[in-house]
Amino acid sequence: MLEREDILIKAIEDCYREMFAKAQPAADWDNLIAEYKAGKIDEDKDGPVYNRHYLSADEYNYILNKYMEAYRIKTEWNEDIEILEEYLNEGGSKDKYIPAETDEDGNYHPAHRGFERVLPLKEQFMNIIKKYYIGYENTQEEIANQMLNAVLSTVKNCKDFYRFDRDEQKFRCTLALGATPTSNAETVKQWWKEHYNEDIEIEEHNPLLFWDYDYYGDSIDEVMTDEYGENWKEYWDDRWKEEKEARRKKQEELRKQWSGEVEN
Repeated sequence: MLEREDILIKAIEDCYREMFAKAQPAADWDNLIAEYKAGKIDEDKDGPVYNRHYLSADEYNYILNKYMEAYRIKTEWNEDIEILEEYLNEGGSKDKYIPAETDEDGNYHPAHRGFERVLPLKEQFMNIIKKYYIGYENTQEEIANQMLNAVLSTVKNCKDFYRFDRDEQKFRCTLALGATPTSNAETVKQWWKEHYNEDIEIEEHNPLLFWDYDYYGDSIDEVMTDEYGENWKEYWDDRWKEEKEARRKKQEELRKQWSGEVEN
C-alpha cells in the first residue's frame, strides 16, 4: 500500500535529481549515491559533495516549488481562507439557476447556469438591522461593524489555529538541511581548482527563463529565436536586470521607511 510518506520520499529524491542535474557542473544524483555507498566518495578528505556543484538560490527555489506543487505538498490553506475573507469583506458571486424561457420574439432559451451578486457581509448585516431595528443610522452601522468584526475574527482564529503545512515544512527542511548543491559559486570554483586544478566557468541562469527551459528543453533556442530574434538571450538578460533593479529600489525604500529615514 502506497503511503503518504512514500510519496514524500519520492518527491525529495526527484527534487535532488533535478537540482544536481541542473547544477554546475551537473551531476547524476543516483550515481553520487552509488559512489558514496561504494566508498568512492570520501567527504572527510575532500569535503561535502554539495560544495562541488553550484545552483543559484533562485533556481533552487524554482525547483523546490515545482515539486511541492506537483506532489501537492504546498499547503493551500491560507490562500483558501483568504479567498473567504475577501468574499465576506467585498462580496462576490453565487450560482443562479436560470429556467428555460421563450422570449417575446419567440426564441427559445434553454435552462442554464448563471450567477448573481452576493453583497458584502456588512451590507447584509445592515439590511437585517434596518429591517428589525429602529434606531439611529450611525448606531445601526456600528452594530453591523461589530458583527462583521466578530465573524472576521472567528475566521482568522480558525486560519491561525489549524496548521496543514506539516508536509510542506518537512519537505522544505529536508532539502534545506540536506546535501543540495551550494548557492556559493566561489566555493565551487575553489573546490575544483584545489582538487583538479580546473578553472571552471559558471553561468548565471536567468530566472525569467526557468519555466521556458523546462517546457521547451532542447528546442528552446529555436522557439525563442522565432519569437524574439537571434539576440533573445540578451533581451531576457536585460529584462532580468530591470527586474532586479526594481526589486533593489523597493527594498531600499522599505529599508528607509523602517529606519525612519523617510516620512511614512
